[in-house]
Amino acid sequence: MVKPRKMLSESVLDDRRSVGVRKALSELAPAERVEQLCNLEAMAQVAEWNGDLRPDRIIAYAMAVTHFNGTSFTAEGAALHSREDWYKLQFKCDLTPNRQKVVAFEFQVGEAIPREDWQEFSLPDEGEPSD
Repeated sequence: MVKPRKMLSESVLDDRRSVGVRKALSELAPAERVEQLCNLEAMAQVAEWNGDLRPDRIIAYAMAVTHFNGTSFTAEGAALHSREDWYKLQFKCDLTPNRQKVVAFEFQVGEAIPREDWQEFSLPDEGEPSD
């Protein structure tokens, strides 16, 4: 597992271009807010770790149920979308007691998920036009 020392989601959210994201997060139910904050941390950390990956979406529950316990969120069967592919991802995200900031994060990016498996895991083909 990769264990970054610096958390990145706070600086992403502090960027003036993230006004809409901050507003959307504030309107979510607490458990959903935690999941989305951790997904944001995951995308930022993966992009920082590997410049060839350009994460633009994460589905934390794609291949396994997520776990949320107090201030810790774990996704052992997540899927990460980068460019035209989906990749296996697992991560653990620890938050402050008020669940507003990520304080620790670890992750592992796995192999690409074969396109023929996307439907099984309800992974959208991001290259296709939406309805």
